[in-house]
Amino acid sequence: MAKLLSCVLGPRLYKIYRERDSERARSGAPETPASVTAPAPSSWDTYYQPRALEKHADSILALASVFWSISYYSSPFAFFYLYRKGYLSLSKVVPFSHYAGTLLLLLAGVACLRGVGRWTNPQYRQFITILEATHRNQSAENKRQLASYNFDFRSWPVDFHWEEPSSRKESRGGPSRRGVALLRPEPLHRGTADTLLNRAKKLPCQITSYLVAHTLGRRMLYPGSVYLLQKALMPVLLQGQARLVEECDGRRAKLLACDGNEIDTMFVDRRGTAEPQGQKLVICCEGNAGFYEVGCVSTPLEAGYSVLGWNHPGFAGSTGVPFPQNEANRGNDLLLKLLQHRYPHVMAEEGLQVVRQWLEASSQLEEASIYSRWEVEEDWCLSVLRSYQAEHGPDFPWSVGEDMSARERQQLALFLAQKHLHNFEATHCTPLPVQHFQMPWHL
Repeated sequence: MAKLLSCVLGPRLYKIYRERDSERARSGAPETPASVTAPAPSSWDTYYQPRALEKHADSILALASVFWSISYYSSPFAFFYLYRKGYLSLSKVVPFSHYAGTLLLLLAGVACLRGVGRWTNPQYRQFITILEATHRNQSAENKRQLASYNFDFRSWPVDFHWEEPSSRKESRGGPSRRGVALLRPEPLHRGTADTLLNRAKKLPCQITSYLVAHTLGRRMLYPGSVYLLQKALMPVLLQGQARLVEECDGRRAKLLACDGNEIDTMFVDRRGTAEPQGQKLVICCEGNAGFYEVGCVSTPLEAGYSVLGWNHPGFAGSTGVPFPQNEANRGNDLLLKLLQHRYPHVMAEEGLQVVRQWLEASSQLEEASIYSRWEVEEDWCLSVLRSYQAEHGPDFPWSVGEDMSARERQQLALFLAQKHLHNFEATHCTPLPVQHFQMPWHL
């Protein structure tokens, strides 16, 4: 009976990965019973084949989920329409609640039927047994067996979680945001009187902006978090994830972040290969509608590097909702912060101004025009940097540029910006060619 309940409440199983015979022999894992092994020995993986009862029940629940998602996104317009038509009165709401309750009971019955279908399937029973064993004991062997399955990531056990070294008490009590500057609330400006009257004046605008930001704004800014888009892309995401696991020996893991979000990650370890690039780890950050399964991880993988891909909060297997404060991978801002930290005197006001001008160029021709207008002498810049490094060592930040003129600082700032940032002209979502993927510049 307990196993039946686990099948009713268990996650959806998408795919089963099978080890090669050589890998199974090397790991010393016992052979899977013949009744469970569906694919032929030459096939390494297979899509999970549900029984008829589970398949039809799953289709009904998936359709209900799509209708709920459409209703959720259209709820502001539906609420306005119902209000105008007078359907929000108590006499109309009570019968509607009865219909909704009946529908929920029917869906609960469909979920129970799906559980019965899973219970009669030996593949799913074996999967749920491994999943429960991994939740009880996250041993290496249990994790290895669980990695053979692709299922709803919400049920995946947490592999790594945030721990703030400066405060162990907060670590035991749960995730903390204090250690991450991006997630701290913005401090009030000095002299700002946050009185009750000021709060009352701002309240209508704050309510309006909150509603717009959390209904249309966030979904327009991060279309990858929209459930309907994820549902449409699900076959492509499953195929991309299978490629990472099968061809690249990728390892999936769940990270519990300091804000409580569970992040879906994929790690491809190339350190054991003969390629020297495998000793370097490339962390890939996708765009506002990108997923690591089909995103920019392909470029460093083709170049032979070790790769860590991850999905934004609310994207695919990651929980939560995406917000701008969760993002710190904007190229222009990263370049400016990097140069300001490493070369604070060079990136003073005049240096920062000319680099911003270079970043705002609309084409490579305009970039070259700005670069030549300031008459940047690369040999002179290299000699200045090398002589400073020889005298003071490689540790940052550097005080180079302290005794330079404003024009010399501007020339050196442009030289450093051009060395650290390469602009690749392409259409939207074009993968970066392998030959354009380079390690950061250094002397």
